Amino acid sequence: MTRLLPAPTPSARGVVTATGVALAAALALAGCASATTTPTESASEIPITHVHGIVPNPTEPGFLLGTHEGIFTVSDDGQVGAAVAGPTFDAMGLTLTGDTLLASGHPDFTTPAELGSPHLGIIRSTDGAQSWEPLAFTGEKDFHVLTAGPDQTVYGITTDSSQILTSTNLGETWTPAGSSLAAFNLTVDATGRIIASTPNGLQLSTNNAATFAPWEEAPLIALLNASPDQQRIVGLGAGGKLWVTAAGSAEWTQVGAASEEAQVIAITDSGDILVVERNGITVLPVEDQDSSQ
Repeated sequence: MTRLLPAPTPSARGVVTATGVALAAALALAGCASATTTPTESASEIPITHVHGIVPNPTEPGFLLGTHEGIFTVSDDGQVGAAVAGPTFDAMGLTLTGDTLLASGHPDFTTPAELGSPHLGIIRSTDGAQSWEPLAFTGEKDFHVLTAGPDQTVYGITTDSSQILTSTNLGETWTPAGSSLAAFNLTVDATGRIIASTPNGLQLSTNNAATFAPWEEAPLIALLNASPDQQRIVGLGAGGKLWVTAAGSAEWTQVGAASEEAQVIAITDSGDILVVERNGITVLPVEDQDSSQ
């Protein structure tokens, strides 16, 4: 089942972020194949030109999309809702820790000036993206990679460095973790294990990102995400293959395939997979997944 994303206007179709280019290139180099889907309607009337991230919605069931046009709601079955009625900005980085959202990116012409320009640094919302406050690096840095662990430690990578930064106070202050990594994505499972997708394959850290080591024999994966309870991890990699693993597991299982248009992916606590593509969201229910591939 595929839900339609609001189509961009002709003048906006070419807008693709640096992160999007990197991820698309990684999937293309891996030999990603396209799939045919049939779109259905979306409740949103705002054109979405690019989706940068998808995180659990802290205020209701479902997820939030971080996009070039702001934050949008999406249900577990892939139905895109309206934009959240808060300040709009280009949400390049987005993560959830507890009930707190942390974001980064760039302002648009309606973004409150106190959030920063030309970069937002780290901003925080405690009301489901209805309002935001500036926290760190205001006007200075742009985090394209953000994720959080089960202990509420937040990990991030800025666009001007490959150094991994960490915060243990909900984004207020940041310190170097000890490692540097050219990572497309970071995600953390329920055991606290940090998984990074890089041009050279998956990397693992079990010491709060102080060091990383290759995940031997893992598939080549570009897109990563964890379920809201962080017990499940989903990845999209070479040949458009969809892979899943469990918290603490050493094994990946292929369960399906997705389009080369994929921008971000998500997995529910029950195992349903959402693939956000250029024109819509495809949902692969757990009962339709094929682990015999």
